[in-house]
Amino acid sequence: MTSVFDGIDDVEVEAVTVAFGTVEVVARGRMAGAACPDCGRFSNRVHDRYQRRLKDLPLAEQGFVIRLTVRRFICGSADCPHRTFAEPFSRLAAPYARFTTRLNRALERVGLALAGRAGARLAAQLGFGAGRMTLLRRVMALPDPRFSTPRVLGVYDFAIRRGQTYSTVLTSVEDHRVVDVLPTREAGPLAAWLDCHPGVEIICRDRAGAYAEGARRGAPGALQVADRFHLWQGLGRAVETCVAAHRDCLRTPAPSGTLTEATRPTSGGSQDDAEPVGRRASRKKAAHALVHEMLAQGHSRRAIARHLGWGLNTVLRKRTPHAGRTPSARTGPGPADSIPTSPTSNDDSPRDAPASPNSTANWSPSRLPSPTAWSEPTLPPCAGTRPPHRHGQRPYGR
Repeated sequence: MTSVFDGIDDVEVEAVTVAFGTVEVVARGRMAGAACPDCGRFSNRVHDRYQRRLKDLPLAEQGFVIRLTVRRFICGSADCPHRTFAEPFSRLAAPYARFTTRLNRALERVGLALAGRAGARLAAQLGFGAGRMTLLRRVMALPDPRFSTPRVLGVYDFAIRRGQTYSTVLTSVEDHRVVDVLPTREAGPLAAWLDCHPGVEIICRDRAGAYAEGARRGAPGALQVADRFHLWQGLGRAVETCVAAHRDCLRTPAPSGTLTEATRPTSGGSQDDAEPVGRRASRKKAAHALVHEMLAQGHSRRAIARHLGWGLNTVLRKRTPHAGRTPSARTGPGPADSIPTSPTSNDDSPRDAPASPNSTANWSPSRLPSPTAWSEPTLPPCAGTRPPHRHGQRPYGR
């Protein structure tokens, strides 16, 4: 068993048993006596014995348990406050511990890497059998690491409770580790920390004015710089503000009097929200007038949509004159759906087919054929045979 307890000379193995997947070792101390931890006087007078059960690292994928017999010695010094003391095994386990020293070190590494629940799952796979609270206690028992004053100090704020409570985290930019945490993000705590930790040469900080004031008060000789993230953030905000202020300069106005300016669809998603209301209303009125004029000349809605480059639904939303008006009150012939058009603009062509330049780009209202005359629709012969409905009588035909 010398390979199992390598480097531990004060333990003697008495027996080894294997049962139910667990290796159990019975051991005791081999020293004749021990020194008192208070007065340092050596004693070999045994007062009592008791057993400690220590859990160790797994051996050959089996659990490993040490049953250690510990002796209590009587201190021979009359003025020593300890009448008895236990036999020490400092290299094997700490006092009152249930795990060996090397198992504790393994649990500390697992707890630091994976913390509670994830670390407990890994410990179960490795055969340690430690729970999540055991791992967390091992991590919390570790002493805080000592640090030296960093040469390049990072100062940033973070939210403990967003919108209400904020703190300041101090980091070492060169080592990428957290140095300290301040309770607030004001200038006073930062200046006090810098006074207590001289030697900071560069302060890489947030753009807050409180941090600038605290850095000037605490380390007047340090160089204050901004990190890459805040530089890009500030540049992005400046560009966004400049573009928003000169938004009208980026829009290319169309030449006045062209068909595109007068017939741009007003219901599409490309309309600029920042356009003046008066200009939008005038353009919408001009588009309505143009559609009505082409409808009055007898063009079909599909031909108008192809000629203007609109969708058919956009043209259908334009209101046409009421059907009950007389032909003399209209500016042109009747509904355009009953008017034949020229072969180049008929509705027999596929609706989704792209228009060719010869058939659509050169169209104009003056080149389209004139529509035929139309007459007002007449009522059916049986329209006047139904008697009028009187109040209190049952309607006719029911």
